[in-house]
Parts: sequence; C-alpha cells; structure tokens
Amino acid sequence: MPSVPERLRGTPLLVVASLMFAVMALCARTVAGRLSVGQVVCARFAIGLVFLVFYFPLTGTRPRMGKPVLWTLRGLFGGGSVYFYFVAIDRLAVGPATLLNSCWPICAAILGIFILGERVNGYLATGLVATTFGAGLVIWSTVQGGLALTSGVGAWAGALSALLSGAAVIALRALRGDTDAASIFLSFCFFGLLVGVPFAVQDWRPLSADMVLPLLGVGLSSVVAQMIFTYAMGYVTAAAGGITTQLTPAFSWLLGALLLGEPLQPLAMVGSLVCMGGVLWGTGLVPRLFVPTPKPSP
Repeated sequence: MPSVPERLRGTPLLVVASLMFAVMALCARTVAGRLSVGQVVCARFAIGLVFLVFYFPLTGTRPRMGKPVLWTLRGLFGGGSVYFYFVAIDRLAVGPATLLNSCWPICAAILGIFILGERVNGYLATGLVATTFGAGLVIWSTVQGGLALTSGVGAWAGALSALLSGAAVIALRALRGDTDAASIFLSFCFFGLLVGVPFAVQDWRPLSADMVLPLLGVGLSSVVAQMIFTYAMGYVTAAAGGITTQLTPAFSWLLGALLLGEPLQPLAMVGSLVCMGGVLWGTGLVPRLFVPTPKPSP
C-alpha cells in the first residue's frame, strides 16, 4: 500500500475503513433474498483477487507468506466470519447484523487469554458481561414477535461471525510484523473464496442485470476497507483497532435507515449502546479516558 503520512496512519484510517465496511454491508443487504449468501461471498472475494492480480505487478511486489500456518488460518477464519456475517445481513437488518459482528474485539480478547496466555483484568470481565447483555438485547429484539426462525438464525450467525473475526484478527496481528497488508489480504480472499464456493454451488440463483452494481459495490468497498484496515492495524493495538471499528455499526444503522428505510427498534438501539459501551470498556478506552492513572510513589 502506498506510503501514508504518519499523522494519518492508525486511527484516522480505521475510521475510513469503518465507513467502507458499512457501505459493503449496505450493498450486500440490497441483494438479500435474491442471491444466495454463498454467491455474495464469492463475489466479494473474487473481486478482491482480481484487484490483487493487478496490485502486485503494478507495485513490483510479491506475496509473502513468512508464517504459512498463520497466513492460512487468517484466511480460513476471515472467510468463515464473512460467510456468517452475510448470513446475518441476509436474515436481519443491516444495523443489528453489523452490531453483532462488531463484538469481535471482546472475542479477540477472550481468545487471547487461551491462545496467547494473556491475563484477565476487571475491565475485560465487566466489558464482556455488558457486551453479552447488549448483544442479547439485540438478538431478542430481532426474534420477538413470534420468535421468527429466520431472525434467530441470523442473530446467532452474527454472533458466530464475531467469534471468527476475533480469531482472524489475532492471526492478522501476529502476521503484520513481517507480512505486508496485500499478502494478508490475499490469504483472506483466496481462502474466503474457497469457503464460499460450496455454498454458492449448492444454492445457485440466476444473476440479473440489476444485481451487478450492488455486487460490485460489495467487492470494491470491501477491497478498500480491508486493505486500509489491514494496513492501519500495523500501527495500532488490537484493542485500539477494535474501539475505532465500533463506528461501523453506527454507520451501518444510519445508512440502513436513510437508504433502505429499515426500522430503528428501540430495544435493539438500547442493546447496541450497551454492547458498544461494553466493547469500549472491555478493551480499555473508557478506563484510560476517565479513570485517573495512579501516580508513582515518590
């Protein structure tokens, strides 16, 4: 990725990535029910691979796989996460689906305890409780009024996508020390396409002309978002990255309401605020901002 001024790396780039991820979700929602989830997943990753076919020759670089196992796991976890995320978008409104997926920072923190041996602190424990409660409110708001099966499946798919996203980000962070953003993105697209193909073949639906533009929107916005996100994660901690990307559900809810006329359910909005607050608290931003740091003893 081209050089970016120091002041614009990290958090500012993650804000842009968050907006582009919301645009991707909006485009995916516009073809929900008309194309299978597998087809949308394949379109996203196929467009990403086409981008990389031109990117590497134009930049004079080659893919690097310094840690093949981690490189592969990054792609498999990420591809699985996208599949379940698109299932959630297909079954729910854009806002709730994105909110559930955006719980990944807490999932990453929990996985870090078991995989990396990181310690549990009070902020993480209370943040996990708040995030779980908030996500529960969102899930309940989507299935109440008859407990519709389609909404229930979508809600749990959104939660599973967050878990897989957390695992993918742990692999990404481990790779960024010696692997460039484009090479990591190659893993994401290649293995993501492999994940999507069986589902696309199993439930193939005719593609009409009016679906081409939304599918291009899914692919192109995801390329921009993922490249910026992967690049920026080399300049921030996983927690800081997770905090900034909490803008994605806010952008998604706003775009869904303005452009698709999706309802803003009060219980879901309350749950989203509790959920996002839990992520911010559990990953440490709120404590650092509002809890004074003890001064060292003289």
